[in-house]
Amino acid sequence: MEYTTIEEKLAALLLANQGSYLSGEAISRGLGVTRSTVWKGMDRLRQAGWELESGTNRGYRLFRVPDLVTAPVMDHFLGGREAPLYTYEELDSTITQGQRLVLEGVEDRAVILAERQTMGAGRMGRSFLSPGGVGIYLSYLLAPRCGGEKLSLLTSCAGLAVCGAIAACTGLSPRIKWPNDIILEGKKVCGILTRLVSDGEDGSIGWAIIGIGINVAQERFPEELRDKAISVRMAGGSVLRAELAAELVRQLDSIFDAGGWQEGDPAILADLRRLSCTLGQRVVVSAPQGSRQGEAVDIAPDGSLLVRFDGGMEAISSGEVSVRGLLGYT
Repeated sequence: MEYTTIEEKLAALLLANQGSYLSGEAISRGLGVTRSTVWKGMDRLRQAGWELESGTNRGYRLFRVPDLVTAPVMDHFLGGREAPLYTYEELDSTITQGQRLVLEGVEDRAVILAERQTMGAGRMGRSFLSPGGVGIYLSYLLAPRCGGEKLSLLTSCAGLAVCGAIAACTGLSPRIKWPNDIILEGKKVCGILTRLVSDGEDGSIGWAIIGIGINVAQERFPEELRDKAISVRMAGGSVLRAELAAELVRQLDSIFDAGGWQEGDPAILADLRRLSCTLGQRVVVSAPQGSRQGEAVDIAPDGSLLVRFDGGMEAISSGEVSVRGLLGYT
């Protein structure tokens, strides 16, 4: 990636030479800037949270990788991925920014990351709390170029990627509450929301914008969320947000490169069943016409939830499903 600011260029150098001192003179020559510019840039990095060691006749050394989701730190963990990465200090939401980029023209598999969101979106019109410094707020832009009927497993596959990334980076064992909540210790650690953009000419789905919000480093939540929300840190996991975000991108790339997600691949369905914390549980299915209780039995090839009610088995493809013992539901 090409960096435009002196801070990004300095950060990339420090990350590439972590553990070694870089002299101010060598840095200024390599970047074609003055020693004063290097000094001021390093000072701004310190103010942004970079822990640097420096000394006369030694230069500068990165003490530890900061817990930031800036482009240089993401590149450090992603390692040469070709699709573009867009990072922002603040956005209304990464999904909304994804919609803007689609209209402007963007590459398939582009990733958008924000340090904080002011209008993070959840399912059913809810908001998603998105403070800075503690979460991953990411959108993955996929160009499926197919009919909507082949996208029924899209969000579920994103859930598999989230579970795989958290497990790989922390050793924790998250599970999926149908259809798109990732659960740790009975509470929500991640939400996923997908928006589709159709082609005006043939009606096919030109873009899927998969928005993912993960609670990583929160140590507490507002009173109204304490029985429903949890973070990776609160569950005992320790990981840099950029490291987890990079692993998530790799997992998403791997799943969507494989292609079986459009065909109801039995292996994907098996993984969804294995990681489900909904199957085998008593559930309440809420819809505009009312609420009903039943037992979640299986996940169908199209991603719908098979629920056994008193009147027989039904496939649930939309609406709200509450699981006893999760997210405060008792």
